[in-house]
Parts: sequence; structure tokens; C-alpha cells
Amino acid sequence: MNHTILHRTALDVSGSRATGLDRLPFADGLYRTKAATGSLESRDLEAPAPFDDLVGSVSAEVPAGGEVEFSVKVRIDGVWTEWYLLGTLNSDGWSSPISVADDYGVVDVDTLKLKKAATASRYRLRFKAGKQFVRLRSVALSVSDASFPEEPPAFSTGPWVRDLGLTPMSQGDAQEKYKHDICSPTSLAMVLDYCGIKKSLEEVALAAQDRGSQLFGNWPANAAYVGSFGLEARVARLESLADLEAEIALGRPVVVSITFDDGQLPNAPISRTRGHVIVVGGFTAEGDVIAYDPAGKGRDQVRRVYGRAAFHKVWRGRKRGLAYLLGRTFPRTFTVGAPVADLWTKPVRRKVVKLDDDAHLSQLLYGETVTALEAKGDWVRVRAEEQESFLPANAWQGYPGWIRAEQLVSAAAPKSDAVVRVRQALLQRGEDLLTLSVGTRLPRVSEAGGQSTVRLLDGTTAQIPSDALYAAPAVPTAASRAEIIRTAELFLGTSYYWGGRSGVQPDPKIGVDCSGLVSLAYRIHGRDVPRDSHEQKLHARAVRREQLEAGDMIFLTDDETSERITHVMIFTGGDGLIESRKSSGRVLRTTFLERFGQALTAIESGDAVSDISFARPRRRRVFFGSYF
Repeated sequence: MNHTILHRTALDVSGSRATGLDRLPFADGLYRTKAATGSLESRDLEAPAPFDDLVGSVSAEVPAGGEVEFSVKVRIDGVWTEWYLLGTLNSDGWSSPISVADDYGVVDVDTLKLKKAATASRYRLRFKAGKQFVRLRSVALSVSDASFPEEPPAFSTGPWVRDLGLTPMSQGDAQEKYKHDICSPTSLAMVLDYCGIKKSLEEVALAAQDRGSQLFGNWPANAAYVGSFGLEARVARLESLADLEAEIALGRPVVVSITFDDGQLPNAPISRTRGHVIVVGGFTAEGDVIAYDPAGKGRDQVRRVYGRAAFHKVWRGRKRGLAYLLGRTFPRTFTVGAPVADLWTKPVRRKVVKLDDDAHLSQLLYGETVTALEAKGDWVRVRAEEQESFLPANAWQGYPGWIRAEQLVSAAAPKSDAVVRVRQALLQRGEDLLTLSVGTRLPRVSEAGGQSTVRLLDGTTAQIPSDALYAAPAVPTAASRAEIIRTAELFLGTSYYWGGRSGVQPDPKIGVDCSGLVSLAYRIHGRDVPRDSHEQKLHARAVRREQLEAGDMIFLTDDETSERITHVMIFTGGDGLIESRKSSGRVLRTTFLERFGQALTAIESGDAVSDISFARPRRRRVFFGSYF
């Protein structure tokens, strides 16, 4: 088990106790000191499984005279330990503490090693402001146990099949007194250079050196140095090569730690090492790792390819997947942590809900993934990755728009096996209640007595009635089609809402738009369809009238001569349809006969029809499509 907790957003630190600090806009970080001293203590941070190892890191801008003291405690057998000092950061760099052991564990330079497994942690930061304020960008804790999968995840091609093309740097090019010990600073220098920050090997080594142990390879010390440039920087325990692939796909090289003996890493420039740091800069078409290894003798020997299986063992197995995640803030992956988040064309807060506001693009549900592209104050421009679009970029990508940063969390959504099937589900988390929309995906931990326990993004668990959840079958069935229709029926009678795509709205009478209704209905089946009706048709399989089945889709063009799809309905069988109709202002049942003046038996896909739902009938073309 590897698990990293990152606090980078306002929602991440919800429940934390902050004194002497001011919240910063998302674009600027988390907090800054407003007094001579301050502190930040997290809530209880639950781990998904017991752990015996913890590494922490902090990214902050610390002026002369300023200081950040970083401590943690853990819960073992229901009892909290005392605080363990992990280190201190000031303008001169990072200092690890003098090693002190107790009955529970010991801080070994950069790692809290526990004698017995813990189940939760807390962190505490103490600030001294110095001549100017200290600005905190992020805090990270990575916990792990010794278990790991024997084999790496199966490889599939994707945007990670690339070489980011770092400038090779060899630690052997440094002065004699440094070159045998600075694999980590040399790796940092390559990443900094990739980010446009030019520093000599010696300069990076001396700045990143741990002031306590004097080691050049202290993990939080190296991360803190990179963070001083305003870059995102943290230590993480990654679960698998798939996590590395995700970083490479976003254009970010990853610094990793490896350990190996003779013959365990073919093509390495050294035969063995108790601890070595390199940069992963890409993946080959076969899934092998493109590495920039600072131990290469000369720059032309730095870039190497390591076999996927061998690398998995020396990194994920022997070093518990340790990595430095470094680079520019954007692009970066976040998760929606609010029950519902609105996606807008521009970063302007609305005071009232308007049902026909065309600046309202869509809604995202709790647990959906976004790629953040830029920030302005407390707004973030994102791509909603579970709502595909084509037209804005003339290529398939996540749906673009602006979202409030206060609705995002840094935690990745865990793999889910159930989805909310009622319009609004009420979850009990301790004394708190949480309302989630139909279509929200959740991992179910257990089930008993008609109640299911699900895990939330912050690691805590909540209770939900089991009949409020649905587990989609691996292969579509007739029941799958029935479930899609049943989900659409949840919104009957609610108002048409441009951009609406959630069962949780500020007013229970507010519903969804036409394509939002389809999107939610198909999430029940486990399928993410594109956000808008035109793209939904582009992805659908064209079918003829005799092939139509309940749950398939009916598309309408804007007019008789246009190719642009502007409306979608769900076929319910016979002559029936369910739709969110703008002209009527609500979600309703209808029929082909009521809509077009003729029954389905007289219509074929591609025909021109008269849409008589308007006060003045409109000629449109109709198309049939299926996702089954």
C-alpha cells in the first residue's frame, strides 16, 4: 500500500486548525503568515490501510529570518503518539532533526519508520515570519507498507509514449569532492533546466544539501529547494508505473529513487547501489522506462532505457515507489470534492441561478477528475476529463471551462465499484451529512444490514443505503437499458437547466439539459459519454429504425440543412421518448407522434421531420444512435 496525501487547495485543509495565517488565493498557494508566528495543524488523515513508513515534505517560500517547523504524529492501536519532528525549513535550506527513537518509531533522517503499523496521521507546521511573510504552497505526507505487486501493471499505449527530451547531466562532471554523492541534486538540476531554471550542479547540490545530516540526498530537503522557486514540489510514494505514465503524459519528468544489486537493472551505468536517484523522462512504445541516469559517465551516457519489469522491482519493490513530483503548477490533475461544481465560460461568480445562462457550460460531480490548466485568483481553467468534447479544439479532449478552486481537492479519486442511482443520496459520515447526486461513483468498502460503507476522497468512510447504489454489469444487458431509462425518469417534471448535469441543485425543481440527462443516465451504466449532443452523436454507433432499442438515443439537427446536432432524447421503446426540452422548459415524456406529427414507424434515421413542439414548426433532421 502506497498512499500520498497532498494539501494544496482550500478544501484539502478543511477541518485544519490555522492560527496567525491568512488564506491565499489558489493561484498563490495555501496560506501566508499574518503575524510573527503562526501554526497549522491538520485534521486526522486516515490511511486506506495500515502503514509503517511515513515521509513528509513541505513547499514554501521562506524569507530571511523566517522558519517552518514540520512535525507529525500517528495513531497506533487507537492511541496517538507524541509529535515527531521531521525537519525545519528556513531561507538557508532544510535541516533534518537529530534522530530520536521511542517505543513507536524513529525519524531516520527523512523517514519516520514505525515499529508497529499506524492507521492515521496528522501534521503540524509552526511558522516564524522573519523580515517578510512566509508563504506556504503545499504540504504532503506519503505513507506505505512493505507490500507491493510482483509484476508491473500491463502496458497500454498512450500520451506517455514519448521522450520529454531533458538535457542530460552527469554527476561525474561535478567537482571531485561532490561527484560521488550528488545523484539527487543532479537529477534536480535536469528537471530545473527542463523548467527553464539554469543552475550548476554544485549550486544545486549545496542549496539542496540537508543542513542537519549534511547528506545531498535528503528527500524533503531536495523537494523544499525546488519549491523555493515557486514550483510544485513534493515527495510521494507512487503506487505503480501507471502513476509515472500519468505524469509523463502531462509533460512532467519524475525524479525517482532506486536500489539494486548485481544484474537487477540491466543497462545501468553502475552495477549496484544502496540508493540512487534518477529522472524518468518517458516511455518507449514497448512500455520500457526512458531514464536520465546521472551516474552515466559523460552526458552521452546519461539517457538510458530500463526494462519495465526490472525497473518495477528496483523502484516500486525496493524503494516503495519513492518519487519527487516537481514542476510547473500546470497542467495538474485535481478532483471535484464538492457534491456538484459548476463549469463556466469565464471566471465570474454568479449571485443567482439563471436557467438559460449560456455561460453555464456543465456541472461536475463529486469524484470527477479535471486537468487544471491555469489559475486566476480562486478560479481554475480546467478540462473535465469525464466529459469529452470535440468542437472547441477540433480534437477529442476533456470539456473546457472555469471552475471555483474551492470545489477541488488534490486527492485522486479511488477506483470505484458502485454509482449512486437515486437522484439525491444522503450519506452519514460521523455526525455530518453529505448529499451526493445520481451518477456519483464511489468505492464500496463493505455492506451489511441494508447499509453500505463507502470510502470518500479524504480517506474517511460514510454510510449510505445499499439500495441507493448500483453496480453496473461488466457486459450490457437488457437490465442495463432499463436502468438508463429509470435514471432519466428521476428528472421528470424538473425544469430545463442549460448546462445542468446533476441531481443536486440549489432548488429541487431545477433539473438538467438534454445532453446532461443522457450523460447522467449513461453513468449509471458505467459509461462516460461526451458532454454535448453533437459530440454524443459523433461517438455513437449509427443504427436504423429496426435496430433501435430502449435506451438508445435520438438526435436532432438545428435545422433541415445543418449538420450540427443541437438536441438529444432517450428512446424508451415503442413510440416513446424522454427528453429535457428547452421549448417546454422541463424534463418530460413524449412520443414521436407528439413531437413530429408522425409515429416512429414512418421515420428513418437521416429523415427530415417537422418539429411541431415549437409554436412555429421547425424542419430538422433526425438521427438514431446507440452506445450498446
